[in-house]
Amino acid sequence: MTFRECFRALNRPGASVLLIVLLCCDLAFVVLHFANVLSPQLRNPLFNIECDRGYAEAFQYAKYSLILVSLVLTAWKNGVWRYISWVLVLGYFLADDSLKLHEQLGGLVAEKLDFIPPLGLRLQDVGELAVSATAGSLLMITIVSAYRGGSVDFKRTSKDLSLLTLLLVFFGVVVDMVHAALDMGRAASLVLEFLEGGGEMLSVSLLAWYSFLPIVRGGNANCYLCDFVRMALKGRPA
Repeated sequence: MTFRECFRALNRPGASVLLIVLLCCDLAFVVLHFANVLSPQLRNPLFNIECDRGYAEAFQYAKYSLILVSLVLTAWKNGVWRYISWVLVLGYFLADDSLKLHEQLGGLVAEKLDFIPPLGLRLQDVGELAVSATAGSLLMITIVSAYRGGSVDFKRTSKDLSLLTLLLVFFGVVVDMVHAALDMGRAASLVLEFLEGGGEMLSVSLLAWYSFLPIVRGGNANCYLCDFVRMALKGRPA
């Protein structure tokens, strides 16, 4: 399959329109965030993409809800209930985002620690990393268990979802820890805010698009996201 054929296989009208709308909304929230940060006339905390219960976060919850509904519908439509494993994984992300699970549980872990963390991290950061690592390990067991006996389509779809989930983890955990550990001035902080908040929004939008794709596609895919990325990296646009 060529790069263009793979692109057409992934470019289903309903899903592509959804992705464009989501990305435009993400961009609008990022612009509002920086306008709010840089303009003394605004200063509305609800416009901040890092604000708990802010407008951008509410939009993230809506996207997560769409992801979960799409995965349940895909499982029901195709009779492949192994997709429920992904509902559990991404449902945890929604619960963690809305209830601040890793922050609260990380705080409890941090209270039991008594050492000076390296790399400029706080004990709170170490606790949050421990909670996230534990949750990630348990969720990985769920995915691996479902993956082992799954169909070829489920396995390849799971690889694609894993790729997008890793992208989300990179922005939500790695960039967040770098932001917490380093103090390089206001300009660098704004860049890291953009990478963290904007990257998380982008990742969840891509997950929403990809979760919705099987509903409008019908049947198994001819090309998968990992195939598309692989061909793009190898420079095969023909």
